Amino acid sequence: MIQKLEILNESLDTLDEINSKPFSFEKFREVNSQIEKILIELKSNEQTLKIKKSSEEYFNFLNYLLNKIDIIETKILPKANLLASFSKSKS
Repeated sequence: MIQKLEILNESLDTLDEINSKPFSFEKFREVNSQIEKILIELKSNEQTLKIKKSSEEYFNFLNYLLNKIDIIETKILPKANLLASFSKSKS
């Protein structure tokens, strides 16, 4: 399970890199899709996650990821919403 969380962490780093460059909605979608797949896998293994919640390493890493998600969301969400609204207005 920690391995999946590490992959999620790497995907979040990639998402943050996308934000620091000229924003690419396509790259955003691609990385977001990868993140969704990982989260679906983690959700499907929910029983395993409940067992490992007692692990301090797991708990600390999960908190780290949640904070990272909040920070990245704050940076990227306005850009993504703006691009999405432009896309809707063009169609």
